[in-house]
Amino acid sequence: MSKRIVINPLTRISGFMEIDVTVENNRVVEAKTKGNLFRGFEQMLIGRSPFDSVYFTQRICGICSSAHSMASSLALEDALKIEPMEQGKYLRDIIHCCEFLQNHIRHFYQYTVPDFVKIEQNSLFQADHDDFRLPTEINDRISRHYFESLAISRLGHQMLAVLGGKAPHNHGVFIGGITTQATAEKVVHLDSVLQKISAFIDEKMIPDVYDIARYYQDYYQLGGGYGNLLSYGSFNSYKELGTLYVDPLVLTPEGLQVFDESKIQEKIDYSYFTSSEHTYSPGEIVPEPDMDKKNAYSWVKAPRYNGLPFEVGPLARLILSGNYDNGISAMDRTIARALEAKKITEIMKLLLQQVIPGVDVQKKYELPESASGRGLVDTTRGALGHWLKIKDKKISFYQIITPSTWDFSTRDENGYRGTAEQALIGTPIQDPEKPAEIGRILRSFDPCMSCATHVYTPGKQMKTIKVF
Repeated sequence: MSKRIVINPLTRISGFMEIDVTVENNRVVEAKTKGNLFRGFEQMLIGRSPFDSVYFTQRICGICSSAHSMASSLALEDALKIEPMEQGKYLRDIIHCCEFLQNHIRHFYQYTVPDFVKIEQNSLFQADHDDFRLPTEINDRISRHYFESLAISRLGHQMLAVLGGKAPHNHGVFIGGITTQATAEKVVHLDSVLQKISAFIDEKMIPDVYDIARYYQDYYQLGGGYGNLLSYGSFNSYKELGTLYVDPLVLTPEGLQVFDESKIQEKIDYSYFTSSEHTYSPGEIVPEPDMDKKNAYSWVKAPRYNGLPFEVGPLARLILSGNYDNGISAMDRTIARALEAKKITEIMKLLLQQVIPGVDVQKKYELPESASGRGLVDTTRGALGHWLKIKDKKISFYQIITPSTWDFSTRDENGYRGTAEQALIGTPIQDPEKPAEIGRILRSFDPCMSCATHVYTPGKQMKTIKVF
């Protein structure tokens, strides 16, 4: 006998997502991840000044806004043929490091930990399952760290604001690096705050994630997916420092390969979009929204590399860089986020040591009548790409593929499910009325479906779980 489980919305993620799975003999046999919110940022950018894109695209998300300023700046540099100074790259990447840290700490404690730990003091949080396995002493310790992490994650944004002016939606990242100078005082300030964050990660976050893993070892066998991994490269290709993390690479069961941008395509067979082509290169077409499209079920499109779906994010980067070899699963994904947070503190420390105070990395930029460019960068959740075209000194084309579009894509005409959809297939569901396994696996990807403000209304049911 089959059962259908619909969760809408999936909570403790960024944005709106609905999950629709079919269970037979207590195992998931079919899954659809549905993005339920149309944003239309690509359409909004048409006709604007290309310089606006750096700040405009940050409004896509309040959690990972600096990531979009990074990709947009890189796309503009490509279009304008600008090679930033090395000091500019260091400063811009320091801002990016700050966003990694605030995101990873926040996601692990505020979004992931409640799946495994009873947070007794949190009156706003009510668990929707009862599968808690940690001994009381460990549970209470991690629960205390849950509340401590709020201040530590906020320190990441405070550091970001030192060079970025504010967070989220910073004013620092721009073509050539950043818009301000780094004084000696700012560098010392950043290093001081970084030490506090680093100590929390080493002494609390990493021990906490391994304690959770010890009591939930079955999650090493759940949520694996296809096993295809991709990175555009992260903190790499510095002139003097070389690669501090990972180069652009892909990994399939056939082996490791150098990333080839020309192999990226996007498909819209089951997405609420239409265009003259159902498969296209991201620099060619921006499809039009069509919510009445037959067989479509999500606003999330389906990026593919060499025709295949790929996983992006911390676990992909750690494996591709040779820093992790345990496996690919929901638990490996969660551990990777904590280990990457430590890696980022090490990278940021080194970058701060390279900063020369008082260097101005900006100049006046002239817009060409026409040009095109792309910015590919690995961000907190994985591979982010911006593609743009300029005509009459205005934006005539803009395309964005976010990391969560890679991980939470719809299926395609070749029968490939999205990465997260495939990760759910075969998952044992102990209690269909309380399907904790579904949330744990999907949240392990750190999905960011959109930038959204959530409002809790006492007495009003905001979430539904339907079992048919």
